[in-house]
Parts: sequence; structure tokens; C-alpha cells
Amino acid sequence: MTVRRRRWADLPEPARTAVQEQTGPVVDIRSAEVGLTSGLAARITTEGAAFFVKAAPAASPIAGHLLRERTANQALPSTVPAPQLLWTADVADWHLLLFEHAPGHEANLAPKSPDIPAAMDAVAALAVPCPWPGAPSVTAKATALLLGAEAFLADSPGLGDYEPLVKALDLNELDGTTLLHADLHAGNLLVDNDRCRVVDWSMACRGAAWVDVALLIPRLIDAGHTPAEAEGVAAGVPTWREVPADAVTALAAIRALFAARMAEVGPAHLQAKRLRTAAACLAWVEYRTG
Repeated sequence: MTVRRRRWADLPEPARTAVQEQTGPVVDIRSAEVGLTSGLAARITTEGAAFFVKAAPAASPIAGHLLRERTANQALPSTVPAPQLLWTADVADWHLLLFEHAPGHEANLAPKSPDIPAAMDAVAALAVPCPWPGAPSVTAKATALLLGAEAFLADSPGLGDYEPLVKALDLNELDGTTLLHADLHAGNLLVDNDRCRVVDWSMACRGAAWVDVALLIPRLIDAGHTPAEAEGVAAGVPTWREVPADAVTALAAIRALFAARMAEVGPAHLQAKRLRTAAACLAWVEYRTG
């Protein structure tokens, strides 16, 4: 089943009042009805402007993601193409984040899409020194992927060829001093004419700059690119021009196996998506090792 997002009316009255003290009276609300999490994510419109608000109860399982998004956005330099965080507060035991509204549509990552140049320019602009003291390392995310991959391998003897790739992963090669988005996909890349902005920094962390590009390449493959074409698109990003080849291949392998594992145990509405991710990653591994 899908996850029902909270709606504007679900916020306690003091929280709604606090938001409207910043924006003016809300006259229209466009909520994301379903998603991967249950937090509020909505465009709100007043008489003269539009904003985007995200919120969740402080006691909810997703509160940590919202707090990470808050801290990351507060630290983002102006050179990073992301909507500005205008205001944030904790009211009535809810975390509230108010962003400028970013017009545009979800990026089309298919071959020859006119959105790709703007999307890749945005990805290139993300490679900035991490401005967030204490940002978690991407190695925590990679460790979770690795554990899932190892569990899947243990139950899948037919995939023994992937075991050396998984064991070859050196987590130190993923570490670094760049602020990573760590969840780049079409839905987090909003294109308006020739401008792209990157949204949803709830998984932001610190690591090697090439990791963001590596995590995006399977999305390009899933959108219809061959692995060679996807790497060709990635080559336009300066941080992709000198990458540790073995670490890239190992990361692709563990992400494939992790996605396949999660497709088995995760909710039904995500299984098909995760299987596509696994297939894209496996095709990329085969290309790189073939």
C-alpha cells in the first residue's frame, strides 16, 4: 500500500498559524498525497506568492530526515542550485520548514531529453566543500547498502560472481569533504526552462564528490540510456572525470544487490521501482566488468 502524506489540515492550529505569520493567509494548498514518507509536503499559495512547506511531528519516525534536511539547507551556499529555506521552527511538537516555491517539472532523464543539460549543470554545481560541520559521512549509507547486499548474496548462490565486487568495496574511497545530496533522481531535479534546482536534502551527507554522480547513473539507465550513454552524460560533470574505477563498480554492485533485497522485503508499491533500480545497476556492472 502507498503511504498517505499528512495534509495541511493535519497540522495543529498553532503550527498553521505560525506558518501563515510568515506567508500571509493561505488561499490554496496543493499537497503531495502519496510518497515514501508520511510528512506534509505541499505548495501553499497566498494572495501574492507561493511557498513550499514541509512538516512532521517531532515524535514521528521521519523527524530525523526532516531535521537533516533543515540543517543541510541552512548550510547550503548560494552557489548550490536549491530552493531557499526561508524559515523554520518547532511549533506544537511539529518540525516546520518553509521554502521558496521552485516552479518547474520533474526532470526527464530519457535520452536526448532537453532537460538533461540543465540537470547535469545542477549536479556539477553541487560539488562544493561541505559547509555543514558534523555532517554524517556517506560511509554510513554505504554500510547500510553493503549489509543489505551481503544478506541478498547469502540467499542467492547464483550470484556468487558478485561476491568479489562486494568484498572489494573500500569505504574510505567514498569518504571525502564534499556535501552530497545522496538521493539524486528525476523527482528531486526540478527543471524550469533551462534552470534546474535540486530539492529534498533529507539524506545529505559528506563524502567524495563523485558519489552523487555514481548514484545518479542508474537513474539514467532506467530512463533509457545504455550504460555507455549514461557514463557519457556523466562525463560532462568535472568530478566524474577522475574517479576510482574499482570503487565505482563495487558501489554499483552493492546498490544493485541492496535494491533487489529491498524489493523482496519492502512494501509492494516500491517493489517494481526497486527491481528497476537493481536491473539498471546490474546492467551497469556488467558493462563495467565485461
